[in-house]
Amino acid sequence: MCDACVPYSDLTDEQREQQTAALAATFVGLPTVIGAPLILADEVWREVAVHQLELGARICGDIPAIKTYTAPTPAEALEVQSAAGHWTYDADHTDVETPRERVLRKAREEREEYLAEVQRRRETGELPPLNEGDNDG
Repeated sequence: MCDACVPYSDLTDEQREQQTAALAATFVGLPTVIGAPLILADEVWREVAVHQLELGARICGDIPAIKTYTAPTPAEALEVQSAAGHWTYDADHTDVETPRERVLRKAREEREEYLAEVQRRRETGELPPLNEGDNDG
């Protein structure tokens, strides 16, 4: 366990500042956000970080992160799809499901569940059967 993994009242001012900065940094380049590295002002995220710190959240320096943030280049900052920068998983974690993959998987699963429920309701008579030529999706 690292030095920061203690109750809030036992943190030094320096540890509080380090933890606040580390927690606030986790809001840079949020997954699925397009167009900006931060969607709210830095001060907002620092206040959120203080709130999390008071609730017991800590960034433990003894536990290595599995991805790193790369800020956009000046040219990328002008392109909506790359302006937020990007996170890159380290070589040992290339099999991790990315936020984009997770969103696509969840959308696919929700669609499959929806279609299964429509089919179930058709079979029980809660919905009318499909007419010839109707599209089920």
